[in-house]
Amino acid sequence: MTYWVITVAIVAIALCIIAVVAVGMRGSLADRAPEVANVLANTARHLNGDADPPQGLVDFFDELPRSASSARSASSATEPPKR
Repeated sequence: MTYWVITVAIVAIALCIIAVVAVGMRGSLADRAPEVANVLANTARHLNGDADPPQGLVDFFDELPRSASSARSASSATEPPKR
C-alpha cells in the first residue's frame, strides 16, 4: 500500500515540474493560458531563489518560537567527539 502512495506522490511532483516547464517558463503552452503561465513563472522564480519570499511565509517563520533543544544541539556540535 505504501508503494502506491509513494508512486502517486512522485508522479504528482513530476507533473508539477512538467507544468512549470511547459507553461510557466515560456514554453509552448504559455500562449494558450497566460494566467496560468504567469502563476507558474512566478513559482519558477521562487523555486530558483530569484524572487523575494512571500510576506505570509516570512511572518510565519518569525512567529515560530526558538526552541531550547535546537540551541543545545548547536552548542554540542562544536564539542570534539568523545572517544
